[in-house]
Amino acid sequence: MNRLLATAFLLTAAFLLAGAVTAAAQTPAPTPTPKPSPTPTGLNLKDGDRFIFIGDSITHQCLYTQYVENFYYTRFPNRRIHFRNAGVSGDRAADVLNRFDDDIARFKPTVATVLLGMNDASYKDFDQPTFDTYKKDVTTLLDKLDALGCRVFLMGPTMFDHQAWDKRIIEKPEYAKGRNVTGYNAVLAYYSAWLRETARQRHYGYIDLWGTLNDLTAQGRQTDPNFTLIADAIHPDAPGQQVMAHTIIETLGEPRTVGSVNAIIAGKTWKATSRSSTLTDTTGTTGQTLAFNLLPAALPWVVGDDAALGYKLTHSGHKLSNEAFTLSGFQPGRYDLIMGGQTVGTWDSNALARHIEIQEDPDSPTRQQAAQVAALNKQRNDEAIHPLRDLYGKRKGKLRAATTPEGKTALETWLPEFQKLQADLEAKAKTFEDQIYQANQPKQIHVKIKPAAPKAPQPKKAAP
Repeated sequence: MNRLLATAFLLTAAFLLAGAVTAAAQTPAPTPTPKPSPTPTGLNLKDGDRFIFIGDSITHQCLYTQYVENFYYTRFPNRRIHFRNAGVSGDRAADVLNRFDDDIARFKPTVATVLLGMNDASYKDFDQPTFDTYKKDVTTLLDKLDALGCRVFLMGPTMFDHQAWDKRIIEKPEYAKGRNVTGYNAVLAYYSAWLRETARQRHYGYIDLWGTLNDLTAQGRQTDPNFTLIADAIHPDAPGQQVMAHTIIETLGEPRTVGSVNAIIAGKTWKATSRSSTLTDTTGTTGQTLAFNLLPAALPWVVGDDAALGYKLTHSGHKLSNEAFTLSGFQPGRYDLIMGGQTVGTWDSNALARHIEIQEDPDSPTRQQAAQVAALNKQRNDEAIHPLRDLYGKRKGKLRAATTPEGKTALETWLPEFQKLQADLEAKAKTFEDQIYQANQPKQIHVKIKPAAPKAPQPKKAAP
């Protein structure tokens, strides 16, 4: 009886399973849900966007901010983007809140980066009450930025270089007074981790400056034990600030290419094209010479000579400012690339066919024009922006003194002078900005590739 029941059960189960399979076969497969379109890279800034850098003395230095400005001025010359440095030396998050309305909200930013923590952690081992104060004040700051409706990017505090610190306090022992920095770089790593998680929770971007600076410093010390990007242990030098700027631009995902030109022989004639620049009036003798007019869409990213090491370490030219020519079809030999009447370089036909890059060539007219833009922006920062940040530093001192009746009176008396000086410096910065947006407009360049002139024979040295 048990066997009969078991057999009946198995037959019933098989029948039901077969029915289910048949039904499944007859049911049409569900339509796959289309994948969302890839998120556009970069900030996609528009004409009139307003970009603010919020921070402490590392921002007050007007270096990484200046280099980022250089990138946008030369990469998007047809978009009028406004920048404001809102860094003050010695600031903690609480100090930023004290100047928020006048220094930040008044600018009406559409994009904001926040770099705070070096001072907030108080140059001592991790302390929970100190961190809780930082967390509370930064959260208040972020709530205020959200109320402005701007996009926010949190940046982890930069590296504290213990090796540089040990050297510094031997030379100037007074720097160690009141500071116990035995594990300070690790403390900043903790602050960075909290910022990263906060960015995730609030749907902000996060830019890892701490990790990048530590990694490059460790790499540099493999060949040079004394290598540093932060000679005073706290404030990155110009190369370190360029590393910061590169990390910002790369993390934001901005376009990496300035422009490219491709030329091949189609039939018996040259065909020259570009995905970004405008090419006209292509002429030349097949396989021997080529000429065309080139109107670039952008200029290469240029920073000052003092930041050249950082530019090299990060390969900023190749990675974020690529300006390339690929010219296939020349007969074997060596050829000059002439742009705007000046020889940029000489390559053989194989190199031209593979790929050449000119973004770092000092003889390139596009780089020379970009260097003029960078020089103007340096003047803007030196003569208007940095003095404005110094003025806000003075304002912070007045605010702190205002806790006494005498200090309050002094602050009230000084405020009209502050407002006048601020207006004058902002007007001066605007004048430089106008000049920059005239100097950064790409110009048409006549490009010619022709056989290189034979080198003159070198005179033989006389026998001794």
